Amino acid sequence: MPPRTRAASGSLTTKLNPSQKTKAGPVASAPSAKRQRQKSQAVVAPRLIRPNLPDAAGDGQLLPPTLSFSLPDAIAHLSRVDPRFGLFFTHLPCRPFVHLEPIDPFRTLVTSIIGQQVSWLAARAINNRFRALYGFDPDGKDGFPSAEAVSKEDVVKLKSVGLSTRKAEYVISLAQHFTSGQLSNELLQNGTEEEISKALIAVRGIGQWTVDMFLMFSLRRPDVLAVGDLGVQKGLLRWALSAHDALPKKASTTPKKGRAKANVVKRPEEGKLDTQARELTPDRKGNPAFPPTPSTPSNIPAHTATLHTPDDTIPTAQIPPTPNSPAPAGEVAQVPAGTLPPPAPEAMLSPLPDHPDWSPHTAVPLPEGLSVEILKSRLAGKKVKGGMYLTPKEMEDLTQGWRPYRSLAVFYMWPAAEEQ
Repeated sequence: MPPRTRAASGSLTTKLNPSQKTKAGPVASAPSAKRQRQKSQAVVAPRLIRPNLPDAAGDGQLLPPTLSFSLPDAIAHLSRVDPRFGLFFTHLPCRPFVHLEPIDPFRTLVTSIIGQQVSWLAARAINNRFRALYGFDPDGKDGFPSAEAVSKEDVVKLKSVGLSTRKAEYVISLAQHFTSGQLSNELLQNGTEEEISKALIAVRGIGQWTVDMFLMFSLRRPDVLAVGDLGVQKGLLRWALSAHDALPKKASTTPKKGRAKANVVKRPEEGKLDTQARELTPDRKGNPAFPPTPSTPSNIPAHTATLHTPDDTIPTAQIPPTPNSPAPAGEVAQVPAGTLPPPAPEAMLSPLPDHPDWSPHTAVPLPEGLSVEILKSRLAGKKVKGGMYLTPKEMEDLTQGWRPYRSLAVFYMWPAAEEQ
């Protein structure tokens, strides 16, 4: 398997109309029959999921399922800057900002720490034993210990469920940050990204990548640019090259006639990321191309990929490593494949010369010193120091037009990173 920041759970195959534009429609009104026939042009309204909350769900303090911005405005803005986003919003819904449900931040962050440096299977087993330690059904999904209870725990007892000494210390430290007020639902809901990042990184075991993913997928903050994620870097690189009609053509892998047979791989069902206070209603059958995000698990089979967050002993200027570069002794988070979108067909990345609003220089203006030839050499393997496809400054420059909705655009850089 080639190096990647995440493995796809399926392929996206959709017949595309290059001149198609996505219209931003109202969020709340029920669609008429005519509008239902025009669903390829419609904006998917956020779906509010109202759970039956268990009586014993830790502190019982969940972040409400709301957006701090207008989703139709965000879609309209990004589609105006780069019409290719219109295709993505239509054919690959931006799930973190469409499927809205309450989030238990303490449970989400504990689960993230438990999942570092272990397989999803081991993480699931440890998480179940951790919940059972506080009297919750290990085979169920309802209930999670409160920060107050965990903050008073000792390391030895947490190690008994399979946590390492360091992870046990991380979990207790996280709980103490919640009970002391250094972390709170008020801060997570109303604080700035800078305030939240500072408070989270102060917790041992939480790095910048974890913070970025938490801001995007759990808090649904609209303007997060995950500069340390290799998948986002590579996706943005391919996105820029495609806009300027310079993406190298994929070499044909068609076997010679009579020399080989198609190899169909059946993937076994795997685990789900445990961040919820309760189980969600699964999506309708027949829609396997749209995977869940960390806050929206589903019954779709998944496989895993590894991503990294910095160790607290590493200088903050260093970009965290990715699966195709050596990893330091830092925190490594394994993410189920359902977390991120599947690879997108290259047709969705291609320029749209027939679109009335198309201009490669508007869609992806290249900053001074970053030419098409340099981008092509980066994709070919001539990366910058640290194994990066793009530096943080280059990523900031390339995505200026996406502000203030970079999170939604970043969501589509993962499928753009993969060759289908």
